[in-house]
Amino acid sequence: MEDLSWEESLIPAEVIYIGYGSQEFTHGRKYEAFFLEYWEGTRTSLHVRGNDGKITDFNDINEFQIVEDKDNLLNDYEATVRCISHKYDDFILCIKYGEEYKAIGRDKDGLYLVKDESGCCYFYPPEVFEIIEDAHSILKKRSVYYNYHAGKTIFPRR
Repeated sequence: MEDLSWEESLIPAEVIYIGYGSQEFTHGRKYEAFFLEYWEGTRTSLHVRGNDGKITDFNDINEFQIVEDKDNLLNDYEATVRCISHKYDDFILCIKYGEEYKAIGRDKDGLYLVKDESGCCYFYPPEVFEIIEDAHSILKKRSVYYNYHAGKTIFPRR
């Protein structure tokens, strides 16, 4: 049986906001960070808990300095998956039968977070893929805090 639990003991990474002009972050302040995902083809979208306590994505990693990442949450691990279903063939910028994609994690419901034809990450059911390579076992257990259905964090504030 696959482990979809989350290590409650995982410690969010600590980052300092070094950018300017944000209402969500204060220059020089420390924040909790959770993982990096693809946005428009590059893996620079950092998930960070902002001033309001909410975790947001599409935060440019280049506007943050990593102070500490004890549990390696800001890793660049990827698995390679191949689409084995025609379910999404009629959708623009989704996934296509027979094509290989990068997967960067699995949510609590078992959905894979996959960089699709759009160049961004979206959740897809695992049954539409075969795993080609997963050196870090990121698809065998829950590996991202985010959940497609709830969209909420399971990381309590520390």
